Amino acid sequence: MATIVLINGSMNPESTTKRTLHLFANHFQNQGHEASLICVQESNLPLFSFTVPQTETMRNIAEQIKAADAFVVGSPEYHGGYTGALKNLLDYQDGSGFKGKPIALLTVTGGLKSGTLTLLSLRQIFRTLHAHVIPEELAISSKHELDHKGQLNEEGQVRVKGMVDGLLRECNCRSL
Repeated sequence: MATIVLINGSMNPESTTKRTLHLFANHFQNQGHEASLICVQESNLPLFSFTVPQTETMRNIAEQIKAADAFVVGSPEYHGGYTGALKNLLDYQDGSGFKGKPIALLTVTGGLKSGTLTLLSLRQIFRTLHAHVIPEELAISSKHELDHKGQLNEEGQVRVKGMVDGLLRECNCRSL
């Protein structure tokens, strides 16, 4: 079974991105896979600098990333891009933990048809880290794809399932 690390790039403890990543985690766990969540908001990392001493939190995050078989990385869209907090977390990684591993990307936006630039930027970052970004991706509009309780609607849940299947397909291909 695969070890999946989900990375939440939102600084909002009640974020839609975090709720959506929990949906992914439930799908993976229901299929017998291990799923863990890294939240940038909870990590409280200082602004990246080569002079900042490594903390236990930084080492734990790096170890989780290196031990993962695959990733789901999510970020809200801020001004057409992913969050600075997510970039900060990624800057603390040496990149080896992502190399050759499949990654699924998602973004949550306030607009009706946004998210494309965020997904494109994340795709570029992970290509630079030599990861394999899967073709399936998800841009959720909080105005269009959330119900009155703030939960992902049925169409959005179907799309989450499609991404889970795509990521697991890539994990299986790499284990042959």
